[in-house]
Amino acid sequence: MSKKAIVLQTTLELITKQGIHATSLSQIIKESGVANGTVYHHFKNKEEIITELYLMLTQDFGTVVMRNTPEDDIKKQFTVMWLNLFYYFVNNPLAFIFSEQIARSPEIPQSLKDRARQYYGEIESYFKKGVKQKVFKSYNTLIMEELFFGNVVSLVKIHENEQVKLQEKHINQAIEISWRGFLKDQTII
Repeated sequence: MSKKAIVLQTTLELITKQGIHATSLSQIIKESGVANGTVYHHFKNKEEIITELYLMLTQDFGTVVMRNTPEDDIKKQFTVMWLNLFYYFVNNPLAFIFSEQIARSPEIPQSLKDRARQYYGEIESYFKKGVKQKVFKSYNTLIMEELFFGNVVSLVKIHENEQVKLQEKHINQAIEISWRGFLKDQTII
């Protein structure tokens, strides 16, 4: 792992454990074991580290969601997208915590959030295509994306809290409930 990657990983670990304000640059340097000069070679300050970390994770989310989606079947695409994000969060708990606690907080400036939207272009296109094909209700695609994301997050929280011993049938039920919420005609399957 490169020194830059070590700094980013250390920052992720510290921020998810104690928050942005409680994490100082000196603590990041100390915990990462990377020399001051090396850190400053890659980043001007803590805000620049957080910006890069935020953009990196946002790009991961956008890429992971669309990975291996089938070309022509909109419902299969939805299922694959849903499962991709669910398992990404289950297998990357720090990314999940960051997404929930940090990325959606007012501590991340709106200008950075707007900049990161570029990584969700394929997801937005998917929902626009579904609306255009009259499979989905004609809703604002940003709202659709957020609701999709929120449905996945809700199941991840159930998994994390072990409120229900999740089985494949529960995951499939959650996908079906989510899918039906977007459908224009509830008889379409």
